[in-house]
Amino acid sequence: MIHTPQRRPAIWLWPNLVGLDAPLVALTWQAFLAFCFAVPLRPVGRAVLGLTVWAIYLADRLMDVRDAPQERETERHRFHRRHKGAFWILLALILCADLAAVLFWLRPAVFYSGLYPFTAVLLYLGVIHRQRLRVAKEVAVALLFTVGTFLIGWTFSEHRLSLLLPALAFLLLCLGNLVAIEIWEWRELRHGAGDRPHSITILLDRKFLWWMGALTAAAMFGGTVWYAAVALSACAIATLYAVGTRWSLNARRVLVDAAMLTPLLWLLG
Repeated sequence: MIHTPQRRPAIWLWPNLVGLDAPLVALTWQAFLAFCFAVPLRPVGRAVLGLTVWAIYLADRLMDVRDAPQERETERHRFHRRHKGAFWILLALILCADLAAVLFWLRPAVFYSGLYPFTAVLLYLGVIHRQRLRVAKEVAVALLFTVGTFLIGWTFSEHRLSLLLPALAFLLLCLGNLVAIEIWEWRELRHGAGDRPHSITILLDRKFLWWMGALTAAAMFGGTVWYAAVALSACAIATLYAVGTRWSLNARRVLVDAAMLTPLLWLLG
């Protein structure tokens, strides 16, 4: 039997393939939250957030590839399937490092606050991959991602209510990112395979440019750099969505995550 050699992924696709895109986005917005609202951040808190998000995304993808390969899979699922053993080892190392940081260095207040989202993550992974209950995955992930990013800010803020609107804006931004990715992959890879997105995701897709446009407009009048970054990211995501198939799926997949890094304009400025 002759085996066709696997095509080597492009260098610019590697952060997505190894799951580093989500931790980078979370750490960027966590730092921006501290920048905008004087949140007391310590290196260990940043490390725990990055390691935890990385571990969740790796676990989610490894659970996705437990079953037989589908006819048309995303590049990241094929990559995880080909290197499943290496990724399980990587996940174990990340979890060990994360657990050590949590047990020995993380502030107790953050630890106890984190127990609630940790329980929610375990519930999410169980529900999604056991398929006992059909949920809007994009809504659940956006909510958990927002809670994780805001956890330290919420724990130590003296004015917690002042974080609700910034958190809501960030939640909607994350939701736009996730809905765009899900719809692109469903239309271009899984359409007709019976793996239809949740009805909420379909509804958000039908009005995508409207509600992302509304988020952009509302954020532009927010009056702070936090909302300016949200507006820039939302506008970039809506633009990528409007571009459609004129750009490759992999290119849009990377760019729609890059669009979430607009806080770097202020953090590095």
